[in-house]
Amino acid sequence: MVLVPLLIATATLAACGGSDDNAGDPVNGGSTTVSSLRLIGQQVLPRRMDYAGSVVGGLSGVDYDPKTDTYVLISDDRTTTDSAGAPRMYTAKLSFDANAFSAVTFTGVVTMKQPDGSVYPKVPDAKVADPESVRVDPVTGNWVWLSEGDRTLTSVPPRVINPFIREISPQGNHVREYTLPAMFQMSAQNTGPRGNLVFEGLTFSPDSQSAWVLMEGALLQDGAAPTTTAGSASRLTRFDRASGVANAQYVYPIEKVQAAPVPADQFTVNGPTEILALSATRFLVLERSFSVGVIGNQVRLYEIDTAAATNVLTASSLAGATPVTKKLVLDFETLKTQLGGIANLEGMTFGPKLANGRRSLVVVADDNFPTADSPTDRNQVLVFEVQP
Repeated sequence: MVLVPLLIATATLAACGGSDDNAGDPVNGGSTTVSSLRLIGQQVLPRRMDYAGSVVGGLSGVDYDPKTDTYVLISDDRTTTDSAGAPRMYTAKLSFDANAFSAVTFTGVVTMKQPDGSVYPKVPDAKVADPESVRVDPVTGNWVWLSEGDRTLTSVPPRVINPFIREISPQGNHVREYTLPAMFQMSAQNTGPRGNLVFEGLTFSPDSQSAWVLMEGALLQDGAAPTTTAGSASRLTRFDRASGVANAQYVYPIEKVQAAPVPADQFTVNGPTEILALSATRFLVLERSFSVGVIGNQVRLYEIDTAAATNVLTASSLAGATPVTKKLVLDFETLKTQLGGIANLEGMTFGPKLANGRRSLVVVADDNFPTADSPTDRNQVLVFEVQP
């Protein structure tokens, strides 16, 4: 399906093209630098659009497969109010060059299977999944994805469901599961992950040896969630890709909530929603803030570096640990007027190189499956040119 663009951005550069040069290409084993981003354009998908009998929405992660020139997008559809369909992924083509982003064309839909071969159920089933990120495994070509699990103690019965990292084939069949450290086990007690603040970001290292997984919020024992006056801290964990076992972990400092809610006692949240490798130690991180009563989301893109950070994998406390370094690359508020609002940006991937040799960067939003479009809740897809 070809969609109509809402916006085409500025500047005239050479037309899109490929390159076999892996220098500065983290996907193919190199490293890259990002000084800034130039917006090429955006697409906003129609509200609750139908594709192959499914409702397109909840797009929480995206990855580009250069071998097939195809994008994989994961939907966090987990309730019957989202849609009647099972949790799923989509494949799609994106049409853009350095001057314009003209279309998103869906090419397939894949239902993820549980280890026993059945599809994932929906709330309130005890095996419900909460899909949040997906990456194409650089070695096997399979798809690795995250689930946040669930910790809803007010439901009847209470739901306490562990998060997971699972690998599936491109046909949706279960292949294997990564081994999680005990700290990520959900509990009804005041320990472990908070509900809806667990695994959000996933990336593979440029050498294909490691998978990095970033939490959206702090473990209960690590401190309070961020507020409008104070930040927080989550954990970034490195897994050995071959064995699926964790071998390092670092502290990611979360900024304070960026906007006061209206009224002042309403819900707020801030935390990282995606991570993308630049080198063995450097990463891009999307950090999204939301407050009830405020139009849109406040999203920032940071570059972080783990090189000087303390390995806290076996630490029971984060006290005294040196966190990753962090610097701002882009404040999406600067694009708010141009884009007509900033939605719930949760997915990010490098796309193909442009004709001038620079990388493209694709960012997608989770629309939260509402019935009416708004600057806060929409399936927003953005394409940027990476400035080295």
